[in-house]
Amino acid sequence: MSEPGAAAAHPDYPMWSSLLRWSLAQGSDGTSASPQGPMSEEKRKFLEGALKAMGEDGAERQRAIFEAVQKYVDGAGDADACVDALEQLEDDAQDLDAARDLLKVGMLGLVLKAVDADDAAVSAAACGVVAVATANDAEVQNGAGQAAVDALLGAWRRSVAAEDDAWGRRALHALCATTRNAPMEKKYVEKDACEVLKHALLRSATKDGARLAAKAAFALQALLADDPGRKTHLGSAINAATRHLEAPPLFADDVAADAARRQLREHCARAVARAGPPKRAEQCAAAAKRFLGDAARAAACEAEGVADSLAVLEGRES
Repeated sequence: MSEPGAAAAHPDYPMWSSLLRWSLAQGSDGTSASPQGPMSEEKRKFLEGALKAMGEDGAERQRAIFEAVQKYVDGAGDADACVDALEQLEDDAQDLDAARDLLKVGMLGLVLKAVDADDAAVSAAACGVVAVATANDAEVQNGAGQAAVDALLGAWRRSVAAEDDAWGRRALHALCATTRNAPMEKKYVEKDACEVLKHALLRSATKDGARLAAKAAFALQALLADDPGRKTHLGSAINAATRHLEAPPLFADDVAADAARRQLREHCARAVARAGPPKRAEQCAAAAKRFLGDAARAAACEAEGVADSLAVLEGRES
C-alpha cells in the first residue's frame, strides 16, 4: 500500500479532498446517521457525475501518456512530447501501486523500448521511470527482469559513447534499482558491474561527471556492504575508488560539483574499507591526511569530504 503522504502530494488531491468533504457534509459517512438526512437525488446525481468525470479525466490522461510514448517508439512521435509523458510516468511511479500498475498493464515494456532510444533525453527519461518503478520492490523488479537490465546496459553504453554523463547517471541509477537484491544481480555483478562502475568513477572532472562518479561510488560500496566477497569481480572499480583517495582533491567554483566530489570521496573510502586489505585503507588514510590542509584552504566542502573519508578509513566512522 502506498504511503499516506503520497496521496496528499498528488496534484489532484485538493480536488478529491474537497469532493469528499462535500459528500460527507451532504450525507452519512456510514458510521452514523447524517444530521441532514439522506442525500437528495439531485445531489447524488451531481456526485456521481463528478466522480465519473474525474475518472474519465484520469483515463484520458493515461491514454495521452501512452500514445505519446507509443508514437515515439513507433518512429512517428515527437521526442519532447515523449519526454514529458515519461516524466509524468516517473512522478506517478513514486506511488507503489501505480508502479505495479505499469507492470500489470504492460506499460513498463513500452518504457523499456524508450530506454533503447538513441535520443539521450528520451532514453534518460525512460531510465528515470524504470529506476523509480523498480526501487525496493521485488514484484516490479522480477517483472522487469533481465530484459530491463539488458536495455539499461545498452543505454549506459550509448551514454558512454556520447560522453553524456547526465544520461549515464540516469542509466546507472536505474541499473542499481533494478538489480539490487534481485535475481539478475549476480549476473550483473559478475559480468558488467565492474566495467560500468570503473568508467563512471573516472568521470569526476565536470559537475555531471562528479555526480555520476558519486553515484558509482555509492553503488560500489553498497555492493561490497551486501557481500564483501564481490571484490573478486569488482577489482578494477575498487582500484579506481582507491585512486580518488590517493590523488589530490579536485576543486571548482561550483558548489554542486564540490558537494558531489565530497560524497564521491566518502563513498570511495567506504568501498575501500569494506574491500580491504587493511594496508590499502592505511595508505589511503595517509594520503587523506596529506591533502586535508590543502583542501581546507581551497574549498571547505571538499575539506569536509577529505575529513569524512579519513574518519571512515581510520575506523572512526562505520
